Amino acid sequence: MAHAELDHLQACLNFALDTLRKEMDNSQLPPLSQQSSVEHPLDDPTTYLPSTRLFEARRLSLACLGELKNLIQSPLDKCMDERFTVYGVACTDTLIKTGIIDYLSDVPNPSQGVPVAELASKFELDSQKLVPILRSCAASGWVRETRDSSFALNRCSRTFIEGNAGRRLNFSMPGHMSLIETIPHWVAESDWKLSRSPEQTAFQIAFNTPLLAFSWIVENPDVLVPIADHLQVFGDMSTPSIVADYPWEQLQTPVIVDCGGGEGGLISSILDAHPSFRAIVQDMENVVALTSSIMEERRPRDIENGVLKVEAHDFFQAQPRIGNEYSFILRHIMHDWPDKEAAMILGNVARALGPKSKILIVDMVAVPNVDSTATTNVKSLMLDSGAKSPDYRIPSHFGSASRIVNGSSVHMLTMINGCERSLREWEKLVKGCGLRITKVYPLRAHTSIIECALDTPRALL
Repeated sequence: MAHAELDHLQACLNFALDTLRKEMDNSQLPPLSQQSSVEHPLDDPTTYLPSTRLFEARRLSLACLGELKNLIQSPLDKCMDERFTVYGVACTDTLIKTGIIDYLSDVPNPSQGVPVAELASKFELDSQKLVPILRSCAASGWVRETRDSSFALNRCSRTFIEGNAGRRLNFSMPGHMSLIETIPHWVAESDWKLSRSPEQTAFQIAFNTPLLAFSWIVENPDVLVPIADHLQVFGDMSTPSIVADYPWEQLQTPVIVDCGGGEGGLISSILDAHPSFRAIVQDMENVVALTSSIMEERRPRDIENGVLKVEAHDFFQAQPRIGNEYSFILRHIMHDWPDKEAAMILGNVARALGPKSKILIVDMVAVPNVDSTATTNVKSLMLDSGAKSPDYRIPSHFGSASRIVNGSSVHMLTMINGCERSLREWEKLVKGCGLRITKVYPLRAHTSIIECALDTPRALL
């Protein structure tokens, strides 16, 4: 009896894992182990950039595992699995907020584990509540149960230790669960179910506010600071790849303007790698004071010499930097907004371009899963390795490996009626602003760089 799908997925997974193992050896990386009590270089994309083949092999492995789970798991188990996922988030939050994560990282012999009774005594908690919470985290791969009711950190959970990237990224906004619960009502029953306004979303319903999500966050400083920290890490995850995977030397403009550039981390990394550029970080008035102080501390010579400037600018207003001298970066800006507002932002920058200028949109590109066929990335891996080209039937959007892209799209939808756009949607948006996409640069990250220029180059303004 032929088991075509199962056989194809098994062959694809074997190929992906063989490639992963080979690329790790070529990169002189240590073996992966969940038993390890130290971080692996691959654990933090803000500090380590894998080779392209290693990045693709890991993504393909995750896609195969997800498709195998979809094929093998019963629909009823899958339904229960999804319903219980929200508890996993609450369990990891509990370990962080109680201080258990940090305590487990500081014990003399962290690999042996700590009895729940000790954790309960230390933090004045109920051991009977802690056991199921810790076992849920263990089932999700965040901790290890070293013996009955004793738990230790594993390699992955070390990202949640105070000061590490996962701790900063893991922020859950108070009321987030209410926001999720509101989605079915907002989409199917509310008076706003056909509205695409950023002021008529699930966020306004869940938080009982007329304010735009961003305005509400600014008015709530207890939320603003951790969200800013979260967004900083989210951006940092793609920075090494942005610097390495885009041909910056081909830019014909001497100045790069980072619109909504936050604390200036991306521009700083670009200047480190390409010191011939000058740069400007633009952001709102309430952000640039912090950015200026950070840049004056980290890059005092560039500030003094005029290589780097920080200025206040609202991207819903006309772009003041006009002409052939400037190219522009919009990172994680466009997905925040519905098409009408996104066109206003992009149009303001487009009207400032000279014939040599470029707009670099750094955002996710959602891939429609129209069928299950071998993707371009799978084929390129096979060609590079000299392997034959069987039909692996991997989803065009890489299945479960694309959950971050699709999850982000739903999150932006509920917050502000934004979304992650497909290439067709990007082309429509860009064309409507008098631009054309000159090339899309895939990154070793969840994002891509969508390079745009004037559709019909005009004389220098």
